[in-house]
Amino acid sequence: MTQNKTSLATILANLQSTSSGYDLLRYIGLPEVLGQDSNLILYVMGKNFARQAECATYDEIQEFFQHAGWGEIRLIQEKRRGFIYQLDGELVKARLETIKDIDFHLEAGFLAETIFQQTNKSCEGLAELKKDHVLFHVLHN
Repeated sequence: MTQNKTSLATILANLQSTSSGYDLLRYIGLPEVLGQDSNLILYVMGKNFARQAECATYDEIQEFFQHAGWGEIRLIQEKRRGFIYQLDGELVKARLETIKDIDFHLEAGFLAETIFQQTNKSCEGLAELKKDHVLFHVLHN
């Protein structure tokens, strides 16, 4: 018996929901279940999502973030050793204002793996929280 997997792109394109349920799971449920390893596990989950999503272009990254309810992402600077992306939008701003111990390790892992797939250079993603947006530094060697 074979199992057919539904692609992440199909799931995101066909399911419409509010972000409230996502936020409860993401910022309250998962950290409680995962404990002190939460940040690492979420980062690795983000990398695994990227492997399944296979975003081959910048536009596909933007589309994935939008459909996932992660916010609006854009490349703001390309450097010799990496990239800086900005994540913003009303949802991101509301999350930053509302959630005390917010993190963006899932999104950082997703970006790191996606840029690795696109450049074939080992990458690490780091999130820098600002008042109303998040900067992701994706560094490669």
